[in-house]
Amino acid sequence: MGRLWMRAIERAGLSELAERALQGHGLSAADLATLRASDVLVVAGLADAVRERHRGDEVRLVGHEQARQHGDLVRLQLDAGRADGPTGQELLLEIALARLAQPADRGIAISLEQLGLELAQTALAFGADTLIGDLSTKRTLPLADGPAARRVELTGLLQRAGRRVRFLDAEAAASLQGSP
Repeated sequence: MGRLWMRAIERAGLSELAERALQGHGLSAADLATLRASDVLVVAGLADAVRERHRGDEVRLVGHEQARQHGDLVRLQLDAGRADGPTGQELLLEIALARLAQPADRGIAISLEQLGLELAQTALAFGADTLIGDLSTKRTLPLADGPAARRVELTGLLQRAGRRVRFLDAEAAASLQGSP
């Protein structure tokens, strides 16, 4: 946690709440209501600090079927993609609040297809640590190894963001053998 973020927490009067959040037990409804009325970037910083302290820098990439098999995942069903739906900022705030509401040993999973790659990447700074998607899609262009190219692309994007990537399906892990 940087000094700038610490000062923002203090100025917002959230120091005690932040201490509780960083313990990783999940916050109360009253704490979440307080955060909902706070600056979204302060909330994002807190959610990311909880994620970093308790979950590290690993991002898990899982297919839909594998996601259903992991009991430690909180799969967020966000109302994204509709013209009259929530804004990107509102979705990101919901992700951050979900991270802070849950015990830190639970993963916060979001759908790549539901949010799109750009918003899903941003969600990683709001406390998400797992991306769910079609990792073996046949919908890619018939270039550069088809479905394997998507996994390599996702790996590169996440590594350049300073995150470690862990695929949780055997096909994806095998396809990355020998890739940079």
